[in-house]
Amino acid sequence: MDKTWINSKETSSPDYIKGILNFVNFTFEKSAKAGKILCPCRRCANLIWCSKEKVVDHLVEKGFLRNYNWTSREKDFAVVNSNENRNEEEIAFNHDMRGLLQDAFAGVNMEDSIPNEVVDSFNSGKEGSNQEPSMSGNDMDGFFNLLKDVGQKLYPNCEESKLGAIVHLFHLKCLNGWSNKSFTQLLEYLSFLLPEGNVLPKSYSETKKIIRSLGLSYEKIHACPNDCMLFWKDKANDDFCFECGASRWIVNTNIEEDSIDCTMKKKKPKAAKVLRWFPLIPRLQWLYISSKTASLMRWHDEEWTKDGLIRHPTDSLAWKHFDEKYPDFAVDP
Repeated sequence: MDKTWINSKETSSPDYIKGILNFVNFTFEKSAKAGKILCPCRRCANLIWCSKEKVVDHLVEKGFLRNYNWTSREKDFAVVNSNENRNEEEIAFNHDMRGLLQDAFAGVNMEDSIPNEVVDSFNSGKEGSNQEPSMSGNDMDGFFNLLKDVGQKLYPNCEESKLGAIVHLFHLKCLNGWSNKSFTQLLEYLSFLLPEGNVLPKSYSETKKIIRSLGLSYEKIHACPNDCMLFWKDKANDDFCFECGASRWIVNTNIEEDSIDCTMKKKKPKAAKVLRWFPLIPRLQWLYISSKTASLMRWHDEEWTKDGLIRHPTDSLAWKHFDEKYPDFAVDP
């Protein structure tokens, strides 16, 4: 049987469409689970479960994953998993942004997706349909902005989405300790190199606004410059430390007091020291919400080898004592 269509660049040709339909029909008949299979397109990389309609759309739009193989036996298809042969570079740059959004906004099923009329009404500022997901306010605005960035190509005919490129670049910035200034300069140069019509942000501040919608931000809390106290809760509006009397704000001692008062009125004062607080609870929630890490967070309860040997902190006396002391907490892995 002719299999040359699978590598065809003309994904809209009749032969390619016919080949896809035969492939999908047989695969769903033989190996579908709950009406879905692992999609072999270049974006999903044989890692994401999709419905038949989604698989057909992805294969027409993106084409088959490189090195994806199948054979023909007794006039039928037999699917060969290509995970072992998959190009490592292709895996490294495969960004499951829709999966990321589904984890970040757990109330929304990305497979069912959001009706087009809702997205269109959001973009046009009009009232939409009654089928919006169970979110409101800033969460809804953030979700639709991110959903728009997922569907928007980095530049015309590019395989990468705007959000995928931004998240990958920001991840590299964090891993390698790039300064905000150097990151902005990199974005400016990349925008110059990329084809006309690219939508890459031009600065760190623009990128941060987009990333912030994914959650897990931090809170800034002003602190005494001598580390005596935090200007927080009932002390949030204080201007001086109640322990040492130090000013909460940076004071320029090189100019006269009258000039300081004038400057303070015109310009917002700058805190002498700032504590950045990263709340723990939302980060733990994300670990349990994410489909990539939830099973790892439950490993100590579901996969733990209970043979009496000390293999894991769960085998320790301290862990067991804690479980006995707080049984309501221990019952939920």
